[in-house]
Amino acid sequence: MSSRSVLILGGTGTLAATAEDLARSGASVTVTCRRPELAPPHWHDLGIRVLRNDREDVDALDDLVGDGLDGIVDGQCYSPAHAADLARWSTRCEGTVMLSSRAVYVDALGNHANSDVRPVWDRPTSEENQTLDYAGEPWNSREGYGTNKAEAERVLAASGRRVSVLRPARIHGPSTRRVREWPLLAALLAGTRRILVQKAEEAGSLTSTLTISRAVSACLRAPDARKVNVADAPTATNLEVARILASSWGAEAEIVAAGDGGPVGGPGIASEPEPGTALIPGAWATGQELEGRRLTELIGTPPEVRSTLERTAGWVGELARRAPDGHWELPEQFDGS
Repeated sequence: MSSRSVLILGGTGTLAATAEDLARSGASVTVTCRRPELAPPHWHDLGIRVLRNDREDVDALDDLVGDGLDGIVDGQCYSPAHAADLARWSTRCEGTVMLSSRAVYVDALGNHANSDVRPVWDRPTSEENQTLDYAGEPWNSREGYGTNKAEAERVLAASGRRVSVLRPARIHGPSTRRVREWPLLAALLAGTRRILVQKAEEAGSLTSTLTISRAVSACLRAPDARKVNVADAPTATNLEVARILASSWGAEAEIVAAGDGGPVGGPGIASEPEPGTALIPGAWATGQELEGRRLTELIGTPPEVRSTLERTAGWVGELARRAPDGHWELPEQFDGS
């Protein structure tokens, strides 16, 4: 790793694995976040410096960037205003990475990941696919998340210096705040023997924190202006994901497809669970496959989806804990919905 000093904005969640991998490679890593107490204790041994900071405190971040850094990684660039700040900082840094999202893409009819009408992806989505227009929507709204990310990308392209934009799919893995695996594990821990998976046959790209880390490191080793889809390989269906996770936990439950408006996967498999069964959302695959040619050129063969899911399963299993009333729960900083 050629970078000597790396600043990660918002590094205790999705980018925690990135911070650790950079530190292990010899980089001097500083992470900003709102709650430093959530940083893992072993970060002290890795030499990772953790600072309390809000992304809106631009003056403080100006001071952190100072005369320049070898790398800056922004996991909190949600708006054109954020992007304008990042573009300015990028002129003082050797390499810059902005974490964007697949939510910037639109299908042939203008629908997107957060639109009322589900988008239709009839082919793998390349980085050249059309992205959303921006009309001033709040970035922290359902409709505004993707439009703001897309406009932030355009600001960085226009005024940034050697900014790499990474577009992940559904993110999973250690330290992610949204733990989509929890409904499945909670049902298994409760002793459920039959699991019905919604949207079971829907396939799509998944993105692990490991794959993000490798992409970030590669971008900092070879700074350039680029847009890269980031996803594990190959795609998987929601049913496949659920079965891989359950197998990793050693569960023996029957895991089958739930009907969405009708039976799927065989007779007698309905959309509502019978007593002794649990219905879980198909929360991983979205029907969208991200084309991976640029990622392969950047990092080589992407991490294999089965191995990254097994890694995620191990992490989620370690998070599970008993509440005072005896039921299983996640630590309060994680969203298990």
